[in-house]
Amino acid sequence: MYRWTRLSTQSLEEDWYARLSFIDPEHLVMLTQPESTSLKIQVFSDKKTTDHLVKNFGGKVTLLKKDAWAHDSTPHRAPLAIRDRLKIHSDEASWKASPKPENAIFIPAGMAFGTGDHATTATCLRLLCDLVPELPSGWRAMDAGTGTGILAIAAEKLGASSIEAFDFDPVCIRVSKENAQANTCRKVEFTIADSRKVGGFKSAHVILANLFSELLIASAPGLAKKLLSGGHLIFSGVLRSQSEEVSRGLEASGFKKPRLVSRGKWCAGITSLADRVRG
Repeated sequence: MYRWTRLSTQSLEEDWYARLSFIDPEHLVMLTQPESTSLKIQVFSDKKTTDHLVKNFGGKVTLLKKDAWAHDSTPHRAPLAIRDRLKIHSDEASWKASPKPENAIFIPAGMAFGTGDHATTATCLRLLCDLVPELPSGWRAMDAGTGTGILAIAAEKLGASSIEAFDFDPVCIRVSKENAQANTCRKVEFTIADSRKVGGFKSAHVILANLFSELLIASAPGLAKKLLSGGHLIFSGVLRSQSEEVSRGLEASGFKKPRLVSRGKWCAGITSLADRVRG
C-alpha cells in the first residue's frame, strides 16, 4: 500500500474533490486542523495510481509498512448506530460489551478508510438496512470494491446466506479477511478481482458497489448481468456533481433510474433492473 500526500488550502477542497473524482472516496482523506487554513490531502492506493498523482498534481509518495494504514494512533470514537440494526465499534472493549452482539461490528480504530464514518459507507449501510425486510430468505450478496470488508460483514450480520466480496488491492483483501475473522464471519468469501470483470462470480440478490463514478459506470454492464431478477444494486462513492452522469450510465447498462440519497458532497443510490433486462 502506498500513500500520496499533498498540501493545499481549505478554500480549494471542492476543487480537489473534483480533480480526484477518479479515486475511490474511501481511499481519499482530507485532513484539516483547527485555526488553520491548510489542507492535507492523502490517497491510499497502489504504486501506479500514486505515481500518476505525483506526475499530475505533485506531492510525494510513501511506501507504507505492512498494514500501517490500518493500525495507527487514531483515538476510538463512539459506536456508530445504523438504523437500530447495526452498531459499528472502533473499540474492542466496547464491541465485546455490546448488549446485541449479533448486530455489532468491530472495525479497529486507526484505519485510514472503510470505518463506516465516511458518508459513502454510512449511506450504503442505511440503504442496506432499509432493504433487508424486503429480501427473500437465503438472499445472497456481492460486495464490489470491499475495502476493509465492512459492507460484506454487515451483509452477513443482516442475514445474507453467502457473500462474495472482492477488491483489486491485495492489502485490502488481507485486511478484510482479518476484520471478517475478528467479527466471526463465516459466510463471506474474499477475492482479488476487478469490478469490471465479474463473470466468474455467482448472481446475487443485492450488489453493493462503493466505487468511484467512472469505475461504477464501467462496471455497470457486468454487474447488471449478475443481479438476480427482483434484486437491487446499492452504490455510493459518487460526488453530487457526478450523480446525473452516473444515473445515465446505469440506465444505459440496463438499470432503472436510481433513487439517490445525498449527504454533503456525496451521494449514494439504489436501483434495480429495468423491465426489459429481467429474465
